Amino acid sequence: MSDTTALDAAKIDIRRWTREEHSARALYGSRVIYTPSVLAEAAELLAKLYTAGQEHHIDREDWAAVTSLPTGVLDALTARYCSHVALTHSEYDAVRNSLIGELGARQLTVERGQRITVAPLPGGPSWGDAGRSGLSLGLTVGGWDISIDELASSPHTIAAPATEDGAREVAELVHKILSGEAPNPFAAPVVKEASA
Repeated sequence: MSDTTALDAAKIDIRRWTREEHSARALYGSRVIYTPSVLAEAAELLAKLYTAGQEHHIDREDWAAVTSLPTGVLDALTARYCSHVALTHSEYDAVRNSLIGELGARQLTVERGQRITVAPLPGGPSWGDAGRSGLSLGLTVGGWDISIDELASSPHTIAAPATEDGAREVAELVHKILSGEAPNPFAAPVVKEASA
């Protein structure tokens, strides 16, 4: 398997496992939402593991018989980005201000507070009892999270760097969720029917 082939296979596997598997979800709440840079990093790491396995005559399919390398890679990156985030006060302020600026640049209505709230967009998904609640974003030692802007809402983890670049990706993700371009992370899970 060449490096290019390993990377292509890794990208396919990472896409599939972020849609189908639940290991990181169980550890970090009901769902982990990955930003593009984290998915790209996961694919690169997985490709290197596949290539290293090839050097020992272990094919991609051989790994699947004993473990899930894609899940392991995603779990490791989720753990890195979603726990023990250490920022100085000035770094924290810079990242939050970057997020607020990026949300504003996307024409979103933002309100500062302990959490950053973002109003819903006309024609986009609606949440909450009255269908008019927006989204709420946080950055803590547990990394980024997103929830419906209501007291009883449980946050979902966002695997993204706690940096200004990460803030840019989170802002883009929020815009896509509000506009309906990205899947609604708060929608009820689809239950798959057993086939006969």
